[in-house]
Order: sequence, then C-alpha cells, then structure tokens
Amino acid sequence: MLLEGVLQLTRMKYFLAGLFFFVLASTVSNATTFYKIEEMSGWKWCSACAGAGGNAIMAMSKTSSPSLDGVSGKFFVGGSTPWSHALYHRRISSNSSAKNFVLEFDFYFKNPSASSAMEFSVSQVNGKYWYRWDTQCSYLSKVWKVWDGKNMKWINLSVPCPRPAAYKWNHVKFEGKRVDGKTQFVSITLNGKKSYVNKYVGPTWLGYYDPNVGIHFQLNGNRYMTDYYVWGDRFKLNYW
Repeated sequence: MLLEGVLQLTRMKYFLAGLFFFVLASTVSNATTFYKIEEMSGWKWCSACAGAGGNAIMAMSKTSSPSLDGVSGKFFVGGSTPWSHALYHRRISSNSSAKNFVLEFDFYFKNPSASSAMEFSVSQVNGKYWYRWDTQCSYLSKVWKVWDGKNMKWINLSVPCPRPAAYKWNHVKFEGKRVDGKTQFVSITLNGKKSYVNKYVGPTWLGYYDPNVGIHFQLNGNRYMTDYYVWGDRFKLNYW
C-alpha cells in the first residue's frame, strides 16, 4: 500500500509538471511577435517629451554598417542645451488585452562616454490607464532604474548597469507583465546575464481611451551635450 501511494504521488508530480509545461508552451506559442521594428516606417521622435533640457537635435535613419542582419537603425542626439534627451517612439498595435511583454534588441556605441543614460520601454494603454515598462540604464549612477508611472518618478534598482564598451554589440532583453492593475517589471537580461527585478508599480491615469501598445528608445545627453550615435538592430517585441 505504501509503495502504491508513492507511485501515485510520483505519477501526479510528473503529470502536473507536464501540464505546466504544456500551458507555458501554449501561452508562448500564442504570442504576437514583431520583428525588425527599427526597419519599420512610422517612427516619431521628440525632445521636450523626454524631459530634462528638452532641446536636443535628433535624427534617425537606416544603415547597413554596423549591423547584425544587414540593416540597423541609426539614432542620434546632440545640440547645445545641457542634459537634453532624444526619445524615439513607435506605436506597434491597438492591443489592450495582452498581459505579458518581452522586448529585446542589440545596440552599438562608438563613443559611450558621451551618454548619461539610455532608456528602453514597452507601454500599453488599457482602459484609461497607461502601463509603462520604462527601464533606464543610468551610466552616472551605474544601476538600472524603473519608472513608477503612478508617482511619476524613477526607482533605483540594485542591479548594476555598466557603461558599454565602444565598438561592440550588446544584447538586452526586458520582460514585464500587467498584473491586477499593476505594472510588473519581471527581469532584465544584458549580454546573457539575467537579473530578476520583480518590482510592482501603479499605472498612469490618462482619463481617456486610446488602446495601444508602443515602444520607445531614448538617448540621454550629458552636461556638455556631446554628440553621439547609437545603432539599434534586431528589435523584437513579443506579447500575449
């Protein structure tokens, strides 16, 4: 009897493990995926909306070098007003029901010392709320930060974010969820090193309906507004 009970528990354990794997695989297989977003038309950019100095010179184009797949996006920030930033953004879809988001891409600097920070974001408007998975790599504080949309402030994480090396591709991946009316930052992976964040914040109240999913990529200037470019390649967004 004891042996039979042990066997039944073992069977149940493997059944539940298999069921979990099936549900997880089914969920991911049902994801909507957008590839090579940097090559798509429809990008927009602004400086005032990026905060700080608000008077940057900006430009975005496509180039074949440097690139990992033949075409990359070439993003620029410059000007003369200290701490001005360039925010590049693109509306992806009108989806308001997805709850899981994964954004990943590669980036390349020639003069990383010119940047004070870079920001990466997925956002979704659900109902009259704006859920923002804004993540910043601060090269001044040398840590990752996440945006608290409800209280409109940055939160420092204990996850280090080193200034990248010049003339080298870096790969980043961000995972987030919308859970019970909260924006959950799940994890950040930089060049294969994954750090779990597990931070929950509130969304931003908009007061109007505009269901959508979008991404943004931001270059932050320094006190001297040293001109610099960042090349972005293989932008990919999954949601389900």
